[in-house]
Amino acid sequence: MPFRTHTYGLALILLLTCDRVAFSVPSPFAYGLIQGSCAPWDAPAIAITLTAEPAQCERVKGPYISMGVWRGLPIHAGQTVKFGSGSDAGFGSRCAKEGDCQRAESGTIIFEKFEEGSGARGSYELHFKSGETVKGNFDAQWCKTRAICG
Repeated sequence: MPFRTHTYGLALILLLTCDRVAFSVPSPFAYGLIQGSCAPWDAPAIAITLTAEPAQCERVKGPYISMGVWRGLPIHAGQTVKFGSGSDAGFGSRCAKEGDCQRAESGTIIFEKFEEGSGARGSYELHFKSGETVKGNFDAQWCKTRAICG
């Protein structure tokens, strides 16, 4: 019997490991831009735009993910930003095109790497009212634009 218990334990570990691997599936929005921005009350913020095709800092075509962080700045590597009901740390949206966006009810952005002026790498998970979850990884290049808030 001890062998059988050990086998079930090993199977459980493998199952949990496979579940973790499946969680880090690449996002269809493989290209990213990040830049300084402004919060709704004109304080400094960080804006992240993820696209399915390469984008330029001032022009985004086609569907994209838009995320912003305005609490907990400056961002640092290892930081987790959560937003949703009762939290005003930032936002996440799924956009069909400019001006046609659906705001997520809640979400999480994890910054594995963050270097202002260079870029950021991490993952995100957005939860929508429909029950749909959009998640993936991002590797965003810094756009050298200047946001004037206030």
